[in-house]
Order: sequence, then structure tokens, then C-alpha cells
Amino acid sequence: MSDFVANAGNVLLVVLGISLLIFVHEAGHFLAARLFKVRVEVFSLGFGPRIFGTRRGETDYRISAIPLGGYVKMAGEYGDYMEDAERVPAEDDLNSKPIWQRFVIFAAGPAVNFVLAFVLFPLGFAMGAPFVAPVVGDVVEGGAAWEAGLRHGDEILSINDNRVYGFTDVALEIALSDPDDTRLVLRRDGREFEQRIELQRDFEDSRYDLGILRSQLRDLHVLDGGAARKSGLREGDVLTGAEHLRVGELHDGELVTLWTVFGLLQERRDATEVHVTRDGRPLTFVVEPKPVELEDPVPQLGARAVTTRVDGRRGAADEPGFPLREGDVVTAVGARPVHTHVELRDALRDAGPTRPVEVTLRRGEDEAVVHLDDRAVAAVLGRDVAFTADIDGPLHVIPAPGGPLAQAGLRDGDLLIALNGKKIPNFRALYEEVFDHPERVDYRVDYRRDGRDLRADIRARPQPPADFGFQPTAHQIVYDFGFLESLRAGFDQSVNTVRQTGLTLAKLFTGEVGTENLGGPLAISYITYEAAKAGFAKVLMILAMLSVNLGFINILPVPVLDGGQIMFLLFEKAKGSRLSERFMQNAQLAGFVAIVLLMVYVTVNDVFRFT
Repeated sequence: MSDFVANAGNVLLVVLGISLLIFVHEAGHFLAARLFKVRVEVFSLGFGPRIFGTRRGETDYRISAIPLGGYVKMAGEYGDYMEDAERVPAEDDLNSKPIWQRFVIFAAGPAVNFVLAFVLFPLGFAMGAPFVAPVVGDVVEGGAAWEAGLRHGDEILSINDNRVYGFTDVALEIALSDPDDTRLVLRRDGREFEQRIELQRDFEDSRYDLGILRSQLRDLHVLDGGAARKSGLREGDVLTGAEHLRVGELHDGELVTLWTVFGLLQERRDATEVHVTRDGRPLTFVVEPKPVELEDPVPQLGARAVTTRVDGRRGAADEPGFPLREGDVVTAVGARPVHTHVELRDALRDAGPTRPVEVTLRRGEDEAVVHLDDRAVAAVLGRDVAFTADIDGPLHVIPAPGGPLAQAGLRDGDLLIALNGKKIPNFRALYEEVFDHPERVDYRVDYRRDGRDLRADIRARPQPPADFGFQPTAHQIVYDFGFLESLRAGFDQSVNTVRQTGLTLAKLFTGEVGTENLGGPLAISYITYEAAKAGFAKVLMILAMLSVNLGFINILPVPVLDGGQIMFLLFEKAKGSRLSERFMQNAQLAGFVAIVLLMVYVTVNDVFRFT
């Protein structure tokens, strides 16, 4: 019962919050119209048929059936004279007012949305709104942050002189930054310093990316009915590791973080030891994960790419003459074949003091042998050389344990040549071949091992990810600001949000930001609902952000929107007379159709995003 009441309260808070934004926007138009003595016929929250309301004076204040905005209907708006072109505007008609007054009336709605943000942001800070801490949880090897030397635990204070308060701010600032010159101010061990970074494009969606993961807390959220709960884990248990990994200790010369542990768990499909502390006592539970139920699972072969391709170099490894180059794929250390970066580093450690170490690699189309001296070995073991999957080179595969290829007898490093007689040159082509034919199950696999051509018949099957039934909690921070500090922080956040929203819209039009990032009513409701679960202060921050977005959307030069009306006023000023009623009617209709199509598009985006 208490959960139902809490959820109902959150839903009510969402409805009231979004209604507030619409009300404030329309109230801006209404008050400006009344200031210039323009008669307001309708003040509506929502569109379509009137559900209920009240009439006071000449204005019908109403709630309408379609809750996707609102409007103020003023006497004499464009379209009112279609049947009587000779009609002279009344003194209280909108079109009887000078252009500058009409400009103020149309601009007042977006303006109060911006003003509202400058009120809500400081209130949110003063009331203790939580933020996901702008702290580096882990660094992606080979990424921009790795090349610049960022570390686990670094706190990001500002980007390009813009203060950041949460991890979302970091992502937005990076996405909108100059990729060739991004300046970060960081705090590490109590010391502040500036670091310049050259950004890289994300492989999947081509956005510029910093290459960091957010900081997580070790306190676990254990899902009801999940595998972890059934194994004995409880809400609030503190994760200390899994299998051979322990958070905070060194493994293979690298600090183990929560992201390291969860990376291991993502690879597991069977029972796994999970280490926690509870009330200060160390405990170990064996958790057998459940496969995630996929709506349209694709049968897979259970193939992984080798991960010994050099992806980046830094420090001593980036100096001229270093034996390993970007793009090299290491195949052996001495006489020992290696297929993963873990095997490669293990082989170098096992080589002992013998120097130089002979390393065989593939460089372009050729095989080469290089020799690593003490300094080169130290650079590889010290993570100054980043490795990644070789998805474009010859298809040497690593069969997933228990997968179809492994069960058919394939081994690490076997060269896959063809599927069902079709040559497959690399891992990228393999991925496309399998996922382009989800109906296919049976495969004839041609492969090569030690110079011998072999063949296996296999049956592909879905490889769903494993669900262990627990999640880490985000590392949140609440800023303990006084009144004046809250005002200053709120002003910073307001300015940053206005700037970020404007730049995002500009990049949407230039194609630098994809339209798949657009959200509609479902996304807005979901984000606000999630914020409501974090408390009223967080709702204020989200409403402030949405208010800025609403203001920007409405000043776009699209007929029906306020920006479109302002655009028409500028045309009227240049023309020296009013635009024709028929032109205005057709333009309004075109704008309405465009808005409807946009709403359909973003709603479809939302459906795919949340289902």
C-alpha cells in the first residue's frame, strides 16, 4: 500500500510539474496581452475539446482534452478575418496593436520559461538536489581520457571554463566541445590542475567521447526475485569483488574498480562467487545468473575477436622508435601464441628478466618480429599501450566458453574462413552476416588451424546476457550550499543549460547531433517521474531544465510556434503592411502539420527507447 501511495504521489508530482511549465508559458502570453489591452478569449491547458473550466469576464479558462501543451487565443489573431477581409480590427484585437507590442506578447511565453529556470535552479540547490557525482569511475583504455592520463577517482570541476555539477553536465559539455581543444579542470588528491584533451569519436554513434565511466558506490541494489536475492544477498550489501578480483587491489598491474568487477560479471554465464561485506563481516555468495529474456533473440555462433590490436600509446610508448605501432596485432610472445591483451601481458610477465623479448605481430598484410627491451615491456605492463578488438583483420576467433563454436571443437586463434561457403574476411563481416540472417540456425564453418583446413557443422543459438539480479548505486553528491552560493550555482546552471540547449538545437540542424536523441512526452514524463523518486528538489532541477527546453522550442521559426509568429512580424515590418490572411492560414496549417509529424517521430523514438 505504501508503494502505491508513493508511486501515485510521484505521478501527481509529474503531472503538476509539467502543467506548471505550460501554465507559466501561457501566463506569459496572457499577462503581456492584458498589459497592452488585448482581449484574451481562451486560456487553455491542453488542446482539443473543452473538458471543463470557468469564464471570467471575456476569457474562458479551460482544461482541454489533449494534454500536450496549451494555448492562449487572443481576439484578432491571424485567421480571424478569413470570411470578412474588409473587417476593421477592434481596438482590443491583437492586430490593432503595433508590431513591437505583438512582438512582446509572442516573446513573453518563452521569456518566462527562461526566467522560471533562473528561479527553480537556485531553489533546487538550496533544497539539496542530488547529482550523480562528476567523478571518474573508470577510464576506457585507448580513449581520450586515457591518453591524457585521467585516473579513477579524479573529480571534474569544469570543462572549457563552464562549471559542472553532475555527470550529465560532463557528457553534455563534452558532446558540445571543440574536439581538438577541450580544457578540463580536475581535482586529484586535493590538488586542482588543468588538463587539455583531444577528443575521439565514439565507435557506435560517432559522438565525440571522453572515454570515462561514471563513479559507482559499492552499496548494492538487490532486485526482488532475482538471482542475487535467492542466493542470499541483501539490499545494502557492500560489493568487494567477484571470483579472483577484489575492488581496490591490483590485478595484472591494474587497480580493480567496480567497473572491472562488473565487466567480469558481464562475461559470465554460470555460477560465480560474489564477495561482499555485511555489517563489517566479509561474506561470499555463489550466484547463478538468469539469462535475460530478449524479445527477438538472434542465434549466434559464440565467437569473439582477438583483443591484441594496438589501439593507442601514451607516455614512453608514444616516443619515436617504440617497437609497437598503432594498428599492430600481436600474435605471439616468444613461442607462446597470445589472443587477448590479458594473455599478452601474462606472457610478458612470465618471460622474466630475459631481454629483449621477441614479439611476433601482424603489421598490415605482413608478419613482423620486433624486440621489446626493459622500457618497452614496462610500458606494456604499465598500461601505456592500449589494446582493442581486431574487428577488421583476418578472422582469428576466440570461441566463447560453452558456445556453439567451442562445442564444435574450435580453439582460440583458429582462422575462420567461410560460413556456408561464403568467405568471411573479418569479424565485422561475421557480425553482419549473422545478424542480417536471424532466421538462420545451421552453419557449415570452414576454418584453418596450423596450416590445415578443417570444417565443422554447428547449430547457432541465442547468447542472452546474464542477469545477476543486483546493481551498483550511482555515486551521488548533494552540494551543501548556503543562500548566496545556491544563487550563484543556480545562475551557473541556468546559463549552462541555456547555452547547452541552444548548441544542441544548432547541432541538430547541422546534423552533428542525431535526431534519435530527441525525446517526446513519454521521455519527459519518465525523466520527471524518475526525478520525483529522488525527491522534490530533484524535480525542481528537472523542471528548470525542461523549462529552458520549452522556451527554446517555442522560439523556433515554425508557424504555430511563438518563433513563427515573431518571424511573421519581421516579414510584416519589412513589407510595410500586414501579410495576407490566406498566406497566414496556409502557413499555420503547414506549421501544424510539421509539429504533428515531429510529435509522432519523437513519440516513436520514446516507444523504442522505453520498450
